[in-house]
Amino acid sequence: MKLERANTSEAVAAYVLGRLFAGELTSGQRLDLDAIAEELGVSRVPVREGLIQLERDGLVERAHYKRAFVAEFDDSTVREAFELYGMLSALTNRRVARRGDPGVLEALAKLDEALADCDEPDAFEALAREFRRVVNVAGAGNHLRALLRSFSGLVPVAARFAIDDALADERAALHAEFVALRAGDPAAAGEAALAHIRLTAANAVAALRRRGVFGAPGTSDTSEEGWDDVASVVEGSQA
Repeated sequence: MKLERANTSEAVAAYVLGRLFAGELTSGQRLDLDAIAEELGVSRVPVREGLIQLERDGLVERAHYKRAFVAEFDDSTVREAFELYGMLSALTNRRVARRGDPGVLEALAKLDEALADCDEPDAFEALAREFRRVVNVAGAGNHLRALLRSFSGLVPVAARFAIDDALADERAALHAEFVALRAGDPAAAGEAALAHIRLTAANAVAALRRRGVFGAPGTSDTSEEGWDDVASVVEGSQA
């Protein structure tokens, strides 16, 4: 496998994530930088950078002597990443709804219309990412945008499972966000973002369970844990 993407560090991260979600890598397993570099036809530098990105996602632990290992990885890892992303996305939604910029709303209306007629996962994913990008550019300052860009690994890769397995749910959730944004209702727009990202997390975890990456839910399942706290933080924000 040779990489063709311009950003090779992101491509390395995507490659490792793909192996995680395929069940080929497990918690505690050592990641051989030289083997990954040889497999992908790149130097060690983008491999190290890709693993640093995954370390930010809580998926990789780096030890002394430049060794790297797969961190503890289960459904709670995925849910926590979506919880954080949901909090930030709700904030940008609230700001965009409050400002009501006609140009932004027009761009979102065109994307909402395109999403309504899109049933092909790759095209849908591209449109959904553009919807989120338009909101984030309009509703976030430089610091917040930098934080949002840090969610370039685990969240989008896991979200793709939700698109593949529950595209209709994703379409309805994005449309609900658009309706709240168009109405200029900050509270509803924030709540719609949280509801959407919570749905995506649940569908992604369910898809990974069906694929045997995660076991069946048990007494320690945390599917509801944390979301009330996230909602409280967003509701109390006056940004």
